[in-house]
Amino acid sequence: MDKIKEGKNKKTVINNSRTRAEKVETQAEYIETNKQVKKSSRADKQKYVEELATTEEKAAR
Repeated sequence: MDKIKEGKNKKTVINNSRTRAEKVETQAEYIETNKQVKKSSRADKQKYVEELATTEEKAAR
């Protein structure tokens, strides 16, 4: 959740940037943070699906 909040804060900074240089620098940071959030989200989803499958296998026995 911290990464998500961090990404939202960086997005706000991008929108409030006065100079193009500030905007470009912050966008690069935001993109990197966003990649990490997406990667984390995919990993969490994969873990959830695996746990669901394991639970279903146990229930089927």
